[in-house]
Amino acid sequence: MNRYGFLGIAVVLFISVLLIFSAVYLWGGFAGGSHENYGFMNQSELSAINTASPGVNVSQENSTVFVNGSAHLAVMAGPMNAPSMYSFEILGVINPEIQITRGSDIQFTVVNIDNDSYHNFVLSTSGPPYPDFPGMEMMSGSSGGYGYASMTGYLPPENNGLYAYTNISYNFSSAGIYWYLCTYPGHAQDGMFGKILVT
Repeated sequence: MNRYGFLGIAVVLFISVLLIFSAVYLWGGFAGGSHENYGFMNQSELSAINTASPGVNVSQENSTVFVNGSAHLAVMAGPMNAPSMYSFEILGVINPEIQITRGSDIQFTVVNIDNDSYHNFVLSTSGPPYPDFPGMEMMSGSSGGYGYASMTGYLPPENNGLYAYTNISYNFSSAGIYWYLCTYPGHAQDGMFGKILVT
């Protein structure tokens, strides 16, 4: 076989592997999260969960959410009224810093309110800057230095007034800095992340 034959085989193999990894990546990656692990809610259900639970306070002027003890936080992914759809909204604040008391169990209800893009929610110990494909490290089986603590699968965009959502819980047992981000290609790189300070 000549060198063009080998080149042709190499290109076909490369494209096949790329397609397989892309399909797996779009359905939540190899680790944490499944594309079937979500439900749907309507606008009234969305409004009902988007309230501060006991122990949760918001500072609009400082763009900070304070959580003292175990609590529930509703996280809106891709708010269309934000300066950028590449953002999260928590209790009316875009990409807030979340300050949490160490030892708190937090249940995040992540809802994709975007009308045209997939989003997910990842807790990480590594901060920005993020590459275009921060989730690719998970697919290779290594953390790649991104320090993922927990993650959801990708949630589809709003469809006929129904919003995809999922729940994720995490115990912030150690003091330190965490980050929340969306690992859909380009989203974290374009600003879809926020800081979590655990004290």
